[in-house]
Amino acid sequence: MITLIEVKKDNVKLLDNLLQLYLHDVSAYFPIDFDSSTCRYLYDPLDKYFDETGNFAFLFMEDDNVIGFTLIDSVDNGKVVQEMFILNNYKGNHLGSECITKVFDKFKGEWTIKSLPCSSRAENFWIRVVNEYTKGDYKLERIGKYDRTVLKFTNN
Repeated sequence: MITLIEVKKDNVKLLDNLLQLYLHDVSAYFPIDFDSSTCRYLYDPLDKYFDETGNFAFLFMEDDNVIGFTLIDSVDNGKVVQEMFILNNYKGNHLGSECITKVFDKFKGEWTIKSLPCSSRAENFWIRVVNEYTKGDYKLERIGKYDRTVLKFTNN
């Protein structure tokens, strides 16, 4: 059974560890700054997910096992999926779909998802999930130098 656990500031180390795994995977598609002195990928501070501004970080759990995370930002007109990650050994069996569907169900309103640039696997995942979730009622556009797929929908 999949559950969402909201990450609190005292649990940020788990999120940070998963974020490093995610960034390593992402670096296969385009360059991400890496600090050789700390052996860590560089990413914006995670503080905004713990400052009561309506942004959320969730761990995805299957039974007692952490299987991934998502970062959700609140914007004027709704929510944005900033990042989503499923550990490699849990990919391919629709757990990612189940996880993000629970997040969509938790927050009603307008959603924006910007797929990982240069990854047909990520793009196909998001198109499939959003199409199934909305029963085809979404907008798709491509933006920027990477021709990034952006999906928008409302789930009121």
